[in-house]
Amino acid sequence: MTGNSAFVPVREEGWRRGLGNLMRAGFASWWKTSTWWIHALIWTGVINMVLFGMIQTPEVPPQDAVGIYSLFAGMFPTVAVIIIMQGAIVGEKQSGTAAWVLSKPVSREAYVLSKLVPNAVGMVVTMILLPGLLALVQMLVSGADVTVGRFFLSLSVITLHLLFYLALTVMLGAFFDQWGAVIAIPLGLLFGQQYLLSMIPALRYVLPWSLVMPLGDEVTTSLAGALMLGVPPQITTPLYVILLATVACIVIAIWRFRQEEF
Repeated sequence: MTGNSAFVPVREEGWRRGLGNLMRAGFASWWKTSTWWIHALIWTGVINMVLFGMIQTPEVPPQDAVGIYSLFAGMFPTVAVIIIMQGAIVGEKQSGTAAWVLSKPVSREAYVLSKLVPNAVGMVVTMILLPGLLALVQMLVSGADVTVGRFFLSLSVITLHLLFYLALTVMLGAFFDQWGAVIAIPLGLLFGQQYLLSMIPALRYVLPWSLVMPLGDEVTTSLAGALMLGVPPQITTPLYVILLATVACIVIAIWRFRQEEF
């Protein structure tokens, strides 16, 4: 009895069964280890040093540097997210960890959500928010015409871009048992969109490319770049399409994982 009194009973039912414990473990892996500050240092170093170099280049006007920032902030962390998340479910399938966890009082929904939510929060904070705060200071000091409101509106678009690829990678992990497809499909989509758009321009309304990448030579043709510089966006449809696609990836990931046999 004395030993049992040290434990706090968890009475979660249905799809929430085990969610609290898995979430605590997921967040602890970010915030109670060195993971968060290592990622923060890496991405602050990568993104903000690039921005610093552009700002210090006399040939690059501050406004151009601001617009290009949305491109780097949107693409570099996304590649890292795909690489990191490729093993979130597949790795645990192969090692037997997933089967072991699900042998406990844990629902399939809780398992998938515990891969999505802690990683999403950790990656957004360390890869986008913290470097973004420093970038905002750099921009204001450089004299660029940017406001706090416009900057964070643009940052929300960059965040959606990252979350879409995170959800897509987790969804693919629920479908496949090998690493290859889980990493190849998101990376192929990320870098192959430019060629798709050159062949079928109408895809700009549904692909995530235009959220952070320019459709032409001007950085303001991306939604994030336009918002940051206070220019009316050319198109906003991808924002709603990718938001719905992100939710769809999460729902499909949960549905598929419920069919998985261990």
